[in-house]
Parts: sequence; structure tokens; C-alpha cells
Amino acid sequence: MQTSRTESWVLPPTAGLPVMGAMSARERAMRAGRDGARMLPLVGAPILPMPLHVRRAAAEALNRPDPRDSRGLPELRTAIADDLARVHDLDVDPERRLIVTHGAMQGLSLVFRTVLAPGDEVVVPTPTFFFDGLLRESGARPVHVPTLASDGWALDVARLEAAITTRTRALLICNPNNPTGHLPDAATLEAVVALAARHGLLIISDDSWQHFTYDGREYTPLESFADRWPHIITVMSLSKYYALASWRVGYVIAPPEVVDALECRLQWEAVCCGIVSQSAATATLTGPRDWLESARATYQVKRDYVCDGIAASGLSVPERPEAGAFLLVDCARLGETAEAIDAALLRNGISSIRGADLHAPGNYVRLVFGSDEDVLADVVRGITRAVQEA
Repeated sequence: MQTSRTESWVLPPTAGLPVMGAMSARERAMRAGRDGARMLPLVGAPILPMPLHVRRAAAEALNRPDPRDSRGLPELRTAIADDLARVHDLDVDPERRLIVTHGAMQGLSLVFRTVLAPGDEVVVPTPTFFFDGLLRESGARPVHVPTLASDGWALDVARLEAAITTRTRALLICNPNNPTGHLPDAATLEAVVALAARHGLLIISDDSWQHFTYDGREYTPLESFADRWPHIITVMSLSKYYALASWRVGYVIAPPEVVDALECRLQWEAVCCGIVSQSAATATLTGPRDWLESARATYQVKRDYVCDGIAASGLSVPERPEAGAFLLVDCARLGETAEAIDAALLRNGISSIRGADLHAPGNYVRLVFGSDEDVLADVVRGITRAVQEA
């Protein structure tokens, strides 16, 4: 009897992508909750009630025709360009150099698949965010260059240069770094730009946490060096400072020819981003920001509280983060394996991302500290219990 096509159909071979580390951490936390652990509601970016002007903009957009502009609503791109000019003194043409995306992750995916080719190498300082799967989807290969806790997780430009080969196409960084919280200073970024120029490389920078900086430090956008080396692409998220995580809005700053290519790819992938989320983002960018600033202003205090509590527990935070809403904790005292460390934290209601998922040493985990103070107090107590139980 002949087998039908439907009966014999199977999935084709895949790239073998693993589950993203953040999502596997979520699954482990859900299992721990089902097993009886009281999981703490840990967050990084602030989760805030939307003010009236943002709600009104979203509601009005429901009754508007969607212009289906693949680059993003003109008023949103103008608001982004105005914000870049006001805050960072950047001159970015909203028509030619900006494209709106479904969050920073789609922006990164579009960029990688547009500017990279199979066989290209991308030099990536580690520990770092979840770039590997996106790079593999483009056919490129990440070349990891470790930074060291003893150096404050700082970028080492000489090590980056030593990793460059004839196949290297781009340098990929987080500014500030997720998960270490390291914030490169202007001199270091200038050296990175000079390195890229010497070797004719693209620079791709994920700057999603730019607004969260501490101890008087200032974020420097790589775009500010574009007059020296124009081959710079910056991917931004509006989920963090602007509290728009539920809306999935991000954007990319790139040279005009790259934006043209990104637009064509986005058209085939999603046509455009939704008018409701873009309208909410426009209102957030153009309206009052007291509701955002009041939340952001609490983060340095939260950082210090959690770092001090972890140190008192007996664990180590080798470098207090200079930016972001996360920190890497040395949890070697909790167990000899990543699984044992994870289990010790989950028993105490604490979900974390394993260091190995971020190309950090296996005894480290990433914790976030954006939750309310009472939750952070429970985090410190849970970590203390985990150390006492070890």
C-alpha cells in the first residue's frame, strides 16, 4: 500500500537551536512553583500602570486605519529622532536611518540576517546576552572573547583584536552589558570604533538598557562616533525605561542602505509593526515622563540593597553593576554544578539565569533587581537561607 505524502511528512532538519536561556529559566521556575515553591515575582524592567495620555493614544489608534508603513509610523520615528537629538545630541534622519521593529529581539534578528552571510564570524565579548541563536539563524558564527570579573568585566580591545580573522565581519557588543552591568566609557568605545575602522568591520550594538546608569556614570552611544566610522548599527528597546515591554516596540539606527534592506526584509516577515503599539510608544516619547523617572530613580537604591544583602549572605558579587537591572552572582558556595545551584535558589523561590547560558563561568547566575522593595527583601532572605542550607 502506498504511503500518502501526509502520512510520511516529517519536519526537515533544523539548525538545532536550543531553547533560549531566559525561557528555560522560566520553565524551571514554573516547575518549581508546581512542586510547591513560592516563586518570587522578579522583574528587570519596570512594570508600571500606563498613564492616561498613553492609554488614550492606544485607544484612539484602535479606530484609525493602519497606514502599514514598514519603517514605522512617521510620528514615532520623528519622536525617536527628537529624543536622540535632545538627550544625546545625535543627528539621526528619521526617514533614512530609523526603522521600528517588534522589540529589540526582532531588530537584532533582522540586522543579523541582513548584514551577515553564512560563514561570517562575529566577535562577541562575553558574558553576553542571548545572541547565539540569532547569529546561527543568519549562518554566522560567534567568536566569544571572555571578559574577566577581576577586570570588572571590562572590554579588552586588545583581546577583541586578537580574535579577528579574515572571516570576521562584525563586532557585537551590549552597551551597557547584559548580564554584567558593565558600562563602557567613551574612551573604550572610541577604541572599539578605531579597531573596527582598522579592519573594515561593522559594529552592532545592543543598547537596550541605556537609561539605567548609576554612580554618576553616563552612557555613550556608539552612534556618536559615526563621523569617524559610519558602519555602526544600534538596536534599541522601548521596553525598559519606557515600560513598554507588553507592547513589543524597538528600533534600529543604521546607515541608509542598511535601513533600506531591513525594510524589505521586515515587509516579507511582518509587513509592518502594529499601529496601536506604535501609537502608545509615540505618546510615551512625547508626553510627560515623571511616571517613568520616578521608577528609574529607585534602581540604584535597589541595586545597592541587593548587592549588600548578597554580600552579607556570604555569596559574592565581584563587580557592582554600573548599569542595567541585573547582576552576576558567584554562587559556588551553593553547589558544585549549575543544576545544584539552580535547585538551591529555586527551593527558596528565586529564579535566575544560569551563567553558562550567558557564556559566564558556570558557578555564576544572573539575578534581576527591578522588583518592589518587599520582593527584594524576600530575595535577600531566600539567598541567605540557601547559603545556610548549603
